[in-house]
Amino acid sequence: MRTAGTVNFRLKESSKDEKPIFLDFSYGRGKRLKYAIGYSVNPKYWTGSEVKNVIAVRNTREINDLIRDLKSEILNFVSDCDSKQISFDNNVIRNHLNLFTNKKSNEEYEEMAIEELSFLTLFDKFINLKTKELSGGKSNQTVKSYKQTLKQLIEFEFDSNYNLNFKSIDNEFYVEFVDYLNNKEHKKGVTYSLNTIAKHIKNLKVFMNDSLYNEHHSNLKFKKFKVVTEITTAIYLTFEEQKKMFELDLSLKPHYQLARDIFIIGTEIGQRVSDYKDMNKHSIEKYNSEEYVKITQQKTGKQVLCIITPAIREIMNSRYAGKFPPKIVEQKLNKYIKEIGELAEINENIETSITRGGVKVKNFTPKYKLIMSHSARRTYCTLKYKAGIPVHHIMELSGHSTELEFFKYIRNPKEERVHQITSSQAFIDSTLKI
Repeated sequence: MRTAGTVNFRLKESSKDEKPIFLDFSYGRGKRLKYAIGYSVNPKYWTGSEVKNVIAVRNTREINDLIRDLKSEILNFVSDCDSKQISFDNNVIRNHLNLFTNKKSNEEYEEMAIEELSFLTLFDKFINLKTKELSGGKSNQTVKSYKQTLKQLIEFEFDSNYNLNFKSIDNEFYVEFVDYLNNKEHKKGVTYSLNTIAKHIKNLKVFMNDSLYNEHHSNLKFKKFKVVTEITTAIYLTFEEQKKMFELDLSLKPHYQLARDIFIIGTEIGQRVSDYKDMNKHSIEKYNSEEYVKITQQKTGKQVLCIITPAIREIMNSRYAGKFPPKIVEQKLNKYIKEIGELAEINENIETSITRGGVKVKNFTPKYKLIMSHSARRTYCTLKYKAGIPVHHIMELSGHSTELEFFKYIRNPKEERVHQITSSQAFIDSTLKI
């Protein structure tokens, strides 16, 4: 059950010597009311919860009586609503307090309300705007990522009783938030990885930069927040492993067959899972007798042309009447493709390393357990790179915008990379002949 709530009083930043006194009322996850009580005081006469009893403040008793009355009134009102099962929100509470204090709405309070737009409310508005801006809307992976970060911030504020506002986003907050995520379990016995935490810090910085640009705050301390990442154990399939998976007879397991076919198509076109799990939404076009599928990438909006390879055409003709396979839910694809990998005996032991809860953990894992939908794109990029195709040519096909992003997909041991360079004809021609 929800508690009655927590009431605090604070001074709002102002250019004037006397700062307005605000009531802060927290009554649930993401539910916070900020309310100007109508009085101001010099910070040197403020104890942190009430006004000091000094001669310099003529109406000390009047202000402190109102503070105590407001606290009692708001808690009683909420308790009464709960007992009568009456729903309420910030507007209901604010109107009740206005009646209690005989306060009338005017331009001054409207201006304060604008200035006091909460940090979390603005983050939510930022996400709504991005939902409209980015292709794919609510299903866009970046939008989903922003929503996950907002959820973590709401839960952090609730669990830690931390007052989130633009001024509180400082180094202390950074340390506390990272520590909170390091110790939080997203499922039983499993804490968040270093890269997941980095994603939330990165998203927070994007929002803070956007809010800074829109003049919602002037806090620059967030710019020093470190986005600490690590290279995780992400695999790609060799040609031999692709072939073993492609040739599996899965006719008696149609759900496996569909997942396998969609995954193999993914390894042949090199796109993100959001673009290859439902190929029928893309159009097929012909150029110089070759067939291509034209894809507008959901994440970036970039348009790419992917050739329909013999393997893709074989899948389409043999099982789907010349069309692409029907779409599949990504969670099911990730589940089935591991089981298919096990059937294909893709079981090489891979050393894995990941940091969770601030601790690096190493294990050996059968390769099939590491196969996921995104492995298709890694397979495409890595095999094309190892074949010697120039990076900018692969990027033209995969849709990567920068080499930095592209090389995150390459899983090529240093020894192989060095051998690839030293065995090239250009390298051989440039060495001393004996």
